[in-house]
Amino acid sequence: MKIIHWNISKKSHPMYALRKYEDELFRHMKGLKHEWDIERIRRKEGKILGSTVFSWLFYNSKDADLVHATSQTVAPAVYFHKPRRFIVTVHDLAPLVYPSEISDTSLRIQFMLTSGALKKADRIIAISEFTKNELMRLLGFEEEKISVVHQGVDHDKYKPMDRVRCKEYFGLDPRKKHILVVSSSLEHKRMDLVGKVFNTVRTVRGGVEMIKAGYGESLEGEGVVSMGWVPEEEMPMLYNAADVYLHTSEYEGFGLPILEAMACGTQVSETDLSCARKVTDS
Repeated sequence: MKIIHWNISKKSHPMYALRKYEDELFRHMKGLKHEWDIERIRRKEGKILGSTVFSWLFYNSKDADLVHATSQTVAPAVYFHKPRRFIVTVHDLAPLVYPSEISDTSLRIQFMLTSGALKKADRIIAISEFTKNELMRLLGFEEEKISVVHQGVDHDKYKPMDRVRCKEYFGLDPRKKHILVVSSSLEHKRMDLVGKVFNTVRTVRGGVEMIKAGYGESLEGEGVVSMGWVPEEEMPMLYNAADVYLHTSEYEGFGLPILEAMACGTQVSETDLSCARKVTDS
């Protein structure tokens, strides 16, 4: 059996949630059945040819028995190539709920064509029950066409460690308590709530700092430590350095950072608006 993965990530990309999913899926599939012939096609390097829209032209099926588009925004490649059987993993549909986040022409084209491309799939994989329900609510999919396969955590990497040593590794004061936020600055992440939560906590307790990690705008102010992009290999230590992981997002396909923080033994605090409540409730 020949299987081809159409990946959204580039080889040069640093590790992030989607690339982590694609790398681990490919690795596990390769080890599942050695007689399977499994390949992956990634986006090309470069700003233009490597853009998501242009990349649709370069994906191909190579007479594969099955093609798996590992992100919904890869799905429109099906308009240019006709796989024998086609499945798509859908992570979330945030741009359909938050159109203000569609900030450029490329994203606008992607989500103009993605909905129709998903209809061409033989099977949809949703990473959570929430994403499955959104596919039915927003795009009218029948429940029978969707399989839910949750994301997971590598417990060999994400596990409890010595908190003091982890704080010292990042130059943090072990005598202080630290609230960690790992997030972008997109509207649905509700970064406006982070400052309010931090200010409220500081009015009732001293010796508390806020750590902001992830791409997007940095946080500024007294007691705020903005780390920017943190390499994947350091993330388990960062979760362990935190006393609390704060999750303010109101819309998530799954909420993997919550699961990673919990695997490290770090307490998680989230808003009632969070769509990732099922992760902490389960």
